[in-house]
Amino acid sequence: MPIKRCTASFVAYRDGMPVVITVGQLMDSDDPLISGREALFEDINTHMARRPGGAESATAEPAEKRAVTLPRPTAGGRGRGGRKGAATDDAEESP
Repeated sequence: MPIKRCTASFVAYRDGMPVVITVGQLMDSDDPLISGREALFEDINTHMARRPGGAESATAEPAEKRAVTLPRPTAGGRGRGGRKGAATDDAEESP
């Protein structure tokens, strides 16, 4: 039984109760909810073949260094930039 992956969300009814099928949900191709909605599903193997890259190795090879990329801090290290406690044009200066 091939597995199908939903490509567009929809609501269907099973035994009078609503069932929400969401994008990315995996279903058995024999499921009656797929019947008549085949255009909303793709074969899981097709989806996996389209995905970029592959699994990353958890360990480096002997004598190999793993690269670690850290986010660069913004100006002032506060996310918005600028100095902490910097005066604005609207602020009055105290004597």
